[in-house]
Amino acid sequence: MADFCITKVKYSEDGEHIQWVIVREEIPAQRKIGSERKVERAFVADLIRLGKASFQTRVWNSSDSTWDTGANIHLIDNEFLSTDRNSRKRDNLGNLPTFV
Repeated sequence: MADFCITKVKYSEDGEHIQWVIVREEIPAQRKIGSERKVERAFVADLIRLGKASFQTRVWNSSDSTWDTGANIHLIDNEFLSTDRNSRKRDNLGNLPTFV
């Protein structure tokens, strides 16, 4: 299990990369996740790069009112967030919902 999960993303105006993310703390002892925090993508990248925190995606499942665990998030070129271990230099967190 990761330290935090990312549940939503906000892309840059040109739509090329993720600029902001909604992060929630994983609370395994209580089998839940914490409240939303809006943080810059670069901050999350720094935490992963420095080995200070781990992240995964989570998606709300409205059919049974639970959070579905997604994939672990890693870095490409110490900058881009991705769940797909390829060499493409861009953010890729799957189909997470967006926010404004």
